[in-house]
Amino acid sequence: MTRDSYEMKKNLSRGSSLFGTDPQVQLRTALQTNDFATFKKLVSYGAVKLDFVYQYPDYKTCLEIAVSEPNKQEFVKLLLQYEVEVNKINETHAAAPIHFAVENGNLEALAALLEDDKIDVDIQSKGNTALLLAIKKIEDLEDDRERDLATYEDMVEMLLKAGCNANRPDTKGVTPIHSAAQQGLERVVTLILEYSKEPILLNTYKDRTGRTARDYLKEAFPHLLARFETEEPEPEIIDSDKLFSYLNRDEEDNFIRDFTTLVKKNEQRKVLADNNGSNTLLQLATKKGFDRAVGTLLLSGADPNATCAANTSRPIAIACEYGYRKILKRFVDNENTLFDTVNGESLIHILVKGMRSSPMTPKANFDECLELLLKSPKININVNYPDVKNNTALHYAARNGDQETVLELLRNGACIGLRNKFDEPPLADIPCKTLETYLDECITTNSERPGDDDYEIRMKYSFLVYPNNSLENELSKVPLMDNSSTNGKEIDSLLAPETDALLYMTRNEDLKPLLKHPVITSFLYLKWQRISCLFYANITFYSLLWLCLILYIILGYGEEKKQSGSVEALNVITHVGAIIGLILLIFRELFQLLVSPTRYLQSLENWMEIALIFVTALIVGNDAAEESTKQQLSAVAILLSSAELVLLIGQFPTLSTNIVMLRTVSWNFFKFLLWYCILIIAFALSFYTLFRHEEEVEDQTAPNPNTTGKEEEEEEDFFEDPGRSLFKTIVMLTGEFDAGSIKFSTFPVTSHIIFIVFVFMIPIVLFNLLNGLAVSDTQEIRADAELVGIVSRVKLISYFESVLIGSAGSYSRPGTCWSWLPSAFKKLNIIKPKTFCIKPFATRISLFPHFLPKYKITVKPNQDNRIEIPHAEPLGKYGDDYEDIEGGKVTCCFERCQNYRLDRKIVKNAKIVIARKTNLTELGEIKNQLLKYESKIENLEKTMKKVLQALEANRY
Repeated sequence: MTRDSYEMKKNLSRGSSLFGTDPQVQLRTALQTNDFATFKKLVSYGAVKLDFVYQYPDYKTCLEIAVSEPNKQEFVKLLLQYEVEVNKINETHAAAPIHFAVENGNLEALAALLEDDKIDVDIQSKGNTALLLAIKKIEDLEDDRERDLATYEDMVEMLLKAGCNANRPDTKGVTPIHSAAQQGLERVVTLILEYSKEPILLNTYKDRTGRTARDYLKEAFPHLLARFETEEPEPEIIDSDKLFSYLNRDEEDNFIRDFTTLVKKNEQRKVLADNNGSNTLLQLATKKGFDRAVGTLLLSGADPNATCAANTSRPIAIACEYGYRKILKRFVDNENTLFDTVNGESLIHILVKGMRSSPMTPKANFDECLELLLKSPKININVNYPDVKNNTALHYAARNGDQETVLELLRNGACIGLRNKFDEPPLADIPCKTLETYLDECITTNSERPGDDDYEIRMKYSFLVYPNNSLENELSKVPLMDNSSTNGKEIDSLLAPETDALLYMTRNEDLKPLLKHPVITSFLYLKWQRISCLFYANITFYSLLWLCLILYIILGYGEEKKQSGSVEALNVITHVGAIIGLILLIFRELFQLLVSPTRYLQSLENWMEIALIFVTALIVGNDAAEESTKQQLSAVAILLSSAELVLLIGQFPTLSTNIVMLRTVSWNFFKFLLWYCILIIAFALSFYTLFRHEEEVEDQTAPNPNTTGKEEEEEEDFFEDPGRSLFKTIVMLTGEFDAGSIKFSTFPVTSHIIFIVFVFMIPIVLFNLLNGLAVSDTQEIRADAELVGIVSRVKLISYFESVLIGSAGSYSRPGTCWSWLPSAFKKLNIIKPKTFCIKPFATRISLFPHFLPKYKITVKPNQDNRIEIPHAEPLGKYGDDYEDIEGGKVTCCFERCQNYRLDRKIVKNAKIVIARKTNLTELGEIKNQLLKYESKIENLEKTMKKVLQALEANRY
């Protein structure tokens, strides 16, 4: 090992050098500072990747940077010695190193590149060869045109001597001689004449105006035209350049004619593999919307998935982007077409985004393209596939405001609750009316009459099902297998919070009324049947803890006198029960904290439970405290435990309205008083300054003969300091004045006026205003008690899901007051619920896929609203038929014994939706019939007019 290599290895092993710790950064810095010695050491030692693409602002490799900057020929030659790929197209710039050298006028770098034997001098960048690019750059010269003109002319000469094709056109049909003649560059034209290794074609290619190179030569250099003439006629050449020029000039017939000629000669393979630096023939034909040309290419063996470095979108993706239904159908019918993602996006992504970005043309039909992608049995596209921003196709369709596309995606299983990187679900942009239309479509019936015993109401919930990568579901047209034949790990991976979308709807005022829709209420009813046992168990556990704690505090805690044996035994039992309940409460709260710390700390109720844990621990663990301490701890524990029990019982859906009223009124009171607290404090300080007790000299104070000294000592002065004055003012707010104890005699006029103003403003006006506000809030809540109950049920179910299954993002989203926390802490999940020991409980509360394997239910309204659950069929037999149904078929024996019956009110609302849909259907049929009759009448009128005109013509 040489000394230089040893020193370089030593520097790299220490992770330090003159230019930084990363060898790639060192290499770039050495290149920028012209430190060739360090650059050579790094390259020769092999510590760097020479094809590494540097990001902003270059997005180039070292070779591409070197040929783009002046005075870097030594670096270029060194890199070429180490066999850097010299013909690689840069994906960002769609150019090869030779194009970078020409574009930047780097003559020395170009010369170094042309010395490499592997260089492809005819490689194209956006349709331009290096020769054509050099000629076009002359047109853009402004300052120092003469000096730069000579440089580019020398480049042209150098490229022609290296064998660059002088006949190769760009995407517009412009050849080098074409561009040189158009610009009036006589020396360039002469160089092409002298050094071109092939005869110059003047008539073969036309630009978009239809003019050839000969036309421009006649105008600019007619004296040179004779030098291009040869005795032999210009050969009829059919190559990829000519075919590209046909496509660029929209000459589909000429393209098919010449390409068919190549096919007859069996010479089409080379042109099928060629590209013009921007597209392949199939990509360009698809982009132009040439259906017949695409069909000809595919029938001739063109690869339907071939791309080029400058355009990595497969032809089928281009067809989706522009909405070409006929071309898309050709790709779908082709056996070799791939339907997987393109650049991180599914075909449905590309299609939906193209509806907004692509221009509407007569050939475009995005609706039929979408139907083809979703309905074709050959295509298995995940409609919920997320792109790099976690947006689904439904996100883009909702943002575009395309309601028909939104409905079509929902009908094919798009999930409304999937969130993107900005924590927004598609629901954020779906109008209420559109979602209601889809929910109505989720309620269907069988062919029986409503009065028949076999009449069925069917409800579908696939829009709430989260997609999964390990087990394809109904959304991809592949059903879940029976549980007996499905891997347990794969089933567990499907567990996801199923009410996240509904929780979002509770926060959206526009969508909140839809929570009363029978599809959603029936779903919540089923979820409640699954989760109610855990809810009752939680209430039972806490009620026992509360009872033991209260009995222990009242009967045993702090009681010093001797008690009877039965009471002593009860004290021991309640003490032990309180300790056990405390331990279980600690485990419950600790588990919730570890699942989602940020979400847990945001809840005021959780802080109250933390305080209850500390107070209860002091009570049951320290019986030797002072009597005063015991009394205060007892009072706080009774209050906290009782308040928690009230909130816990208030989570029950039928009682939730009362708790909502309590919370709403309390919060509105607090906000209202927050504005008026300044006025209350002002009155308190005014009373303090007016009625505070002044110390008087004993010999100057006249004794009061009507009172004794003991009474004067017992009389309390509430205005002797600001704190007590504020407390007394707050008490007087409720109407408890005790005016007899207030000393108005000191300042009789001022004190009476301020007191009267206080009585009018605070107890009369403010207090009655608060009462009116409470009545208004209560009436509003009672008026929509059903919606309030549904919202409370959604929040309760989502709470259980977040603890037992985990959150979908919204649960761990911190409020604005927590925005200062680091993002890592906001997303912190110390334990994963599904990987803990409560997986059976998580499975228990989930509907998908165990309980509802086909994401739908059937209700028998005329059989006491009995619920039947369709079970999954074997793979390959899946469909929308309901012939294979088992009532309530599930895996758990306990669940088999349950006979689920849907709530009568939900069934009634479902019947109303069905009746409304039936009326609309009948009305639509009547309208269609009227339109048909109107069309027939119009045709009849036209026929009568023609007959009358013919009769009149015959009369004369």
